[in-house]
Amino acid sequence: MLGTVVLVVTTMLMVVFAVTIDGFATLGNLRVVLSNSASLVILSCGMAVVIISRGLDLSLIAQMVAGAATFSILINAGLDGPVAFALTVLAMVLVGVVNGWLIAYAEIPAMLATLASAMLITGLFRFAILRGEYLLLLPKSNPAVSFLSGSLLPGLTVPVMLMVTTLIVTWSLLRYSIPGRTAYAMGDNFQAARLTGLPVRTTTLVIYVFAALTALMAGLVVSSASGTVDFRTVTNGSLLFEVILVVVLGGIPLRGGRGGVGSVLIGVALIAVLRNGMTLLDFSTQTQDVLKGLVLITAIVADRYLNPRDTETDTVGDL
Repeated sequence: MLGTVVLVVTTMLMVVFAVTIDGFATLGNLRVVLSNSASLVILSCGMAVVIISRGLDLSLIAQMVAGAATFSILINAGLDGPVAFALTVLAMVLVGVVNGWLIAYAEIPAMLATLASAMLITGLFRFAILRGEYLLLLPKSNPAVSFLSGSLLPGLTVPVMLMVTTLIVTWSLLRYSIPGRTAYAMGDNFQAARLTGLPVRTTTLVIYVFAALTALMAGLVVSSASGTVDFRTVTNGSLLFEVILVVVLGGIPLRGGRGGVGSVLIGVALIAVLRNGMTLLDFSTQTQDVLKGLVLITAIVADRYLNPRDTETDTVGDL
């Protein structure tokens, strides 16, 4: 229901912006919106799967930056792109396994486990590896980096291709795999899913590994475009809130159990249109953050009333 409302609001915004803003309703601007939304879509896919299982990953942006930083360090050390990428994937899988283990086996609430993980990752990279610096260069002259920021075909960039691939993989995971179906059962009623013998612990590991890999993909997309890895994205940015906003606006309730790839697309459409319109209207960053914060609060309140908790499925300490 919330997703339908958001879709209507997005359509109305597009009409208003097309009438009032010169250059909004052009093919060139559409390409800009699509390209700028690639990393947000990829991150939202990871967060959507986590929230569907009634979890939360507050370390997603820290993982995104750390994954890109690891790739950059390996590239700068002289490793070939494929080797550096494979080693980075292994590192991110380890991060996802640690998050999943803390939640599934140590039974630490997901919010606390991933918040601690985010602080640990950020502190480790900034002070032990970057020596307090915020920026790490990612050389665009490297073939692997230039590939990530380039185009496969005219009009089809690698970031857009990665976005589409992530959407397909997420859809397949949720629809056809055992972890995907178990994630819905966990979100609907975690205790019932565990008592019926579903592999909830293994599924939790798979879910957080998947989220870590989406964070890596998004990090490579962002850093290859700018040529830098910026840890201020973690400390000063609002990207994490945008990702949560996308998921909630798309109609995935914070208590989990429903939603999918279509929900992600609906949420991203509103945020992308709103962000693009505000940028073309020359709104300041602070004003944009205020408006997005108001939208997030409205979405959470709407989610509370459209998807109320009930005593049968409610569980203390879900997040």
